[in-house]
Amino acid sequence: MAAFDELQKHYHQRDLAARQWKKEGGKVVGYFCDNVPEEFILAAGLFPLRLSGDPWGDAERAGPYSEQGNVFSREGFVASMLHMILNGKYDFLDYLIIPHARDSIHRLYTTLINLKETESALKLPELYYLDNLHTNFYSAGIYNRDRWLALKKQLEEWIGKEITNERLSQAIAVTNESKRLLKELADLRVADPSLVAGVDALQIIGSSMFMPKKEHNKLLKEYLAGAGHLPVRNGARLFIEGSPLDNLQLYEIIESCRATVVAEDNCWGNRNFDVPIDMSADPVDAVIDRYNNKAPCSRMYPLSCRVEYCLRSALESEAQGVIFSIYRFDEIQAWETPDEIKAFKENGIPALYLKDQPYLITEPEALKTNIEEFVQGI
Repeated sequence: MAAFDELQKHYHQRDLAARQWKKEGGKVVGYFCDNVPEEFILAAGLFPLRLSGDPWGDAERAGPYSEQGNVFSREGFVASMLHMILNGKYDFLDYLIIPHARDSIHRLYTTLINLKETESALKLPELYYLDNLHTNFYSAGIYNRDRWLALKKQLEEWIGKEITNERLSQAIAVTNESKRLLKELADLRVADPSLVAGVDALQIIGSSMFMPKKEHNKLLKEYLAGAGHLPVRNGARLFIEGSPLDNLQLYEIIESCRATVVAEDNCWGNRNFDVPIDMSADPVDAVIDRYNNKAPCSRMYPLSCRVEYCLRSALESEAQGVIFSIYRFDEIQAWETPDEIKAFKENGIPALYLKDQPYLITEPEALKTNIEEFVQGI
């Protein structure tokens, strides 16, 4: 399918569209995590590019700036992103927004600020720190609102003009269409039988963060239009929970075991698009409300909201089993896992806990054997 081939190309060549945008005179805003309002960036006429790592690169050390025991050397996917920044893989970025997310992400801000001051030879973008609180309390919502308004103001300073409500409404319409189309993709995955492999879904979802949204929407429409010709997938229906998955390694192994990943609770998967923006409200308020009330990630308090969201997502997908895959040293994700496993057990859903996983899977056969035994027992 030609549309999927193009989407797949952008998933694997993640800087392709952004570099072309830059070549044509545009400016690129890099960002981490899924709690940065890309609608503000789009409305500013800038290219939003979510940064990701590369498990096949130097993922364990971030060059000479990582010390043994440092948070960056411990969390492989964050170390990989820092390494890529320092070694020029993201040298085309004009700006970089670093949100207050997991500790290893928000500490990147002070690390890069210090390097900008001490390492003049490094080509680093202009940095912006986006603070926010990690609860759904009313007081946190007020605080976060001011932080997102400050981000909007910073974007306006970067482009030298106001982001109008008209431009913001247009951006919201584009991202809402993206969310709607990705929800249609999710429906094909949870159909019985499933029609889309988890490996394919991750590439389609991921490519939406690496290329112009309008172009992605057009290609995804073409893909969905041909859904009637997609092959039926048999085997165990699995739900995946755990550390951020910015690559295909785990899904490729799982789906080689006569199983299909029908859904996941992951910021690189379904959680990225499952809450649209209210088009009937004031556009600025609507964007802020969406990011205040979007699907909770592992940094959110209270823990119960994470457990409830994860369980509900799995039940809605009619998963027959769940696999928890937690990276080594990913303490924030490991913290919630026991409560989630307990909730699944109480609802009769078997779980496999893969803990201390490396960012680069170096023993795929051993992992495959473990997963095959789990799938056969479902």
